[in-house]
Amino acid sequence: MITRKAEYAIRILFDLAALQKEGKNTTTKEIAKRQKVPSNLIMQLIAVLGKKGWLKTTRGPAGGVQLIKDPEKITLQEVIELFDGPLIITRCLENDSSCENSPDCPLRKIWLETQQKMLDVLKGTNIKELLEKIESAKG
Repeated sequence: MITRKAEYAIRILFDLAALQKEGKNTTTKEIAKRQKVPSNLIMQLIAVLGKKGWLKTTRGPAGGVQLIKDPEKITLQEVIELFDGPLIITRCLENDSSCENSPDCPLRKIWLETQQKMLDVLKGTNIKELLEKIESAKG
């Protein structure tokens, strides 16, 4: 399952990607308000994203948060796995020994196919594309 933290991190990144196009900084407070990220989580998420090298924070009156990595090079899969670890739709895909029915399980093949399709979508979608979809949906 994709956690709220991963979802909020994706929201933070596409918010910053929109501002990056305009060459603007913003504050964590502004991001939290625009993206409805709880104020008790925003700093924690920003810290993780910054440690990954995707964001830069600057203190002071002219400071703020800035996306420093190309949003086209950040996939949804990377963001989700940064916060949630590897994406696995069912525990039987973790390893063959975790299920007594493996490898003869009739469901295993469908789980593998579903897993691969999900990963293909998440790996194939980057923050820039997500931003473009959101902007075009707004009209």
